[in-house]
Amino acid sequence: LFLILGIGAGAVYAMLGLGLVLKYRSAGVVDFAHGAVAMFAAYVFVELRSTGTLQFPWVWIPHEVQIASSGIPSGIGMHCDSCAGTVYAALFGLVTYLLVYRPLRTAAPLTRVCASVGIMLALQAVAVLNFGSQAKATPPLLPTSSWEVGGILVPHNRLYLGAVAVFLAVALSLAYRYTTFGLATRAGAENETGASLIGLSATRIAAQNWVIATLLAAGAGILIAPISQLDPASYTLFIVPALGVALVGRFSSFGITAAAGILLGMAQSEITKLTTVWTWLPSQGVAEGLPFLVIMVAMTITGTRLIGRGQVIERGNPSIGRPRRPFTTAGFLFAAGVVLLVLLDGSLRSAFISSIVMVCICLSLVVLTGFVGQVSLAQMSFAGIGAFVLSHLTEGAGIPFPFSLLLAALAAVPIGLLIGLPALRVRGVNLAVVTLAAAATVDVLLFNNMSFSGGIGGRKVPSPTLFGLDLGIAKGDDYPRVVFGVLVLVIVTLVGLLVARLRNGPAGRMLIAVRSNERAAASVGIDVARTKLFAFGLSSFIAGLGGGLLAYQQGTVSPGSFAVFTSLGLLAIAYVAGVGQIAGAVVAGIMFAPTGVFVTGLDKLLGVGKYQTLVAGIALAMTAIGNPDGMVSTRPGSKGPAMLLLRLRDRLLSLRPARTLLRPEQQPGNRVES
Repeated sequence: LFLILGIGAGAVYAMLGLGLVLKYRSAGVVDFAHGAVAMFAAYVFVELRSTGTLQFPWVWIPHEVQIASSGIPSGIGMHCDSCAGTVYAALFGLVTYLLVYRPLRTAAPLTRVCASVGIMLALQAVAVLNFGSQAKATPPLLPTSSWEVGGILVPHNRLYLGAVAVFLAVALSLAYRYTTFGLATRAGAENETGASLIGLSATRIAAQNWVIATLLAAGAGILIAPISQLDPASYTLFIVPALGVALVGRFSSFGITAAAGILLGMAQSEITKLTTVWTWLPSQGVAEGLPFLVIMVAMTITGTRLIGRGQVIERGNPSIGRPRRPFTTAGFLFAAGVVLLVLLDGSLRSAFISSIVMVCICLSLVVLTGFVGQVSLAQMSFAGIGAFVLSHLTEGAGIPFPFSLLLAALAAVPIGLLIGLPALRVRGVNLAVVTLAAAATVDVLLFNNMSFSGGIGGRKVPSPTLFGLDLGIAKGDDYPRVVFGVLVLVIVTLVGLLVARLRNGPAGRMLIAVRSNERAAASVGIDVARTKLFAFGLSSFIAGLGGGLLAYQQGTVSPGSFAVFTSLGLLAIAYVAGVGQIAGAVVAGIMFAPTGVFVTGLDKLLGVGKYQTLVAGIALAMTAIGNPDGMVSTRPGSKGPAMLLLRLRDRLLSLRPARTLLRPEQQPGNRVES
């Protein structure tokens, strides 16, 4: 029975996976926003049926149009809302491709990943703002009757869903193998330049396939809504199993992808049953962690043999800064930070401390993504491990500061190395898939485990003390204390100096060499595997250190602070600011951190704090399109604020009278004979 019940979820994984295959084959994009598209399409459909309003993916301005005075009824009305939903999904897919993904056709894989993550964050934020975060029950679309086979009631709707997935896989396989459109899509995927020479428009073909893939996502989201309650978070994370089954199919085979999706759903359902039979299995998290296992196995087997696309990447990864005078800069920033800690008070001082902590966690992305080019969507998971382990070490084992903080940060290193193992064979988009799945698995296995995280209430973290001196953030009515802010500032400054020393030293040159060309780096004697694992280990240590500081600040650490979407938001703010430079981490922490000083100040003045995730997602997509180097970029031709300031400086300096330089023959006493 549980195997049959799992066909429903498996069919959704299959349909989403088919859409991912279409998008990759036609446009070369692994779309992390695919699950969010399914989620929003389901909300649009449900609102049409229940209230008769058509919802649009934006906020502030009017975002709904009343089509009917009440909900559209079933029967003939259901065909109306289905047609409206289909047209809506097609237009949405076309617009997002033309505005976001078409300009990134020749961009680096990291840039495309960040753009799709930005769309995911934006859609999820719009859904939360417009529809709320509570799950919604929806009326059934497929027959709810059942057959009795061997004493087991087999529900019809699961079988119908499985049949739809199989039909779509067969239809797509035949269409893309034998039709003119399918052959044109294959030609563009294998050799985009050659296809354009014979009159095939890569843009038109990719746009058409993107629309079809969006329709598949919308259909999957709508069909699964009555079986699985609709909410923004879980629907968006359907992308994890969908990526797993697409990887099994190597982003090329429709049949294998559909079969893997259905089997994965059945296996998850059966594991859910077995957890009640086999008491030695953990009661939660095992079924949700199965997609991560599938992805790891698929990466190990097919990581170096994923289908390639015949296109030229013209734009590289974000530029890397080089600290010129790190000690002088660190001293100046430290002094400025102390002054701000003294001047600010109340919530603004607490927000400034949060900004400093976020700078530390963003520095972990600078090391991994900036210096080595390895995309990580699990940095907040490493931070969460450091935070919860710190609670166990201080409250449970009684280990004092600073040893508890260092040990907690070291506890994140083995997890970072484990997640980094696939990086020995893959990088870029494929590694982003692994880290996203790992973040989701850590969330359900560790952070939702009562014994590890304390459940919803979280775990307490005692204040740090050194030589009998209380360095905690609160002491009596004094909150937040300046001494705690100075402590955090000292630790983060030391981490910044470590990253600067790494960038300018031999290890940094090895990291950058691996980022530029792994084969060339190996040819000059660099151990590429060891270098990648070193980067993952150091990055997870820095993130764990930041998580420990965050635990000290909060006093009680809870799982919600380190959920999957916090890792995505971290990548967003770090990339927008400039993920390749230490200055980018500073700007990200000060200006863009959700609980940082700048966002908190704006929220006090304008009440815009609830829009932070939406703004971060849109800014991430726009930065990926217009300025992949981020705000702090000083690369010639960049349009970032830092480059604009440099141009303004040069313009002001050009207004000063310049000394006239005389040629040798024009100087007094010199004469050059002809």
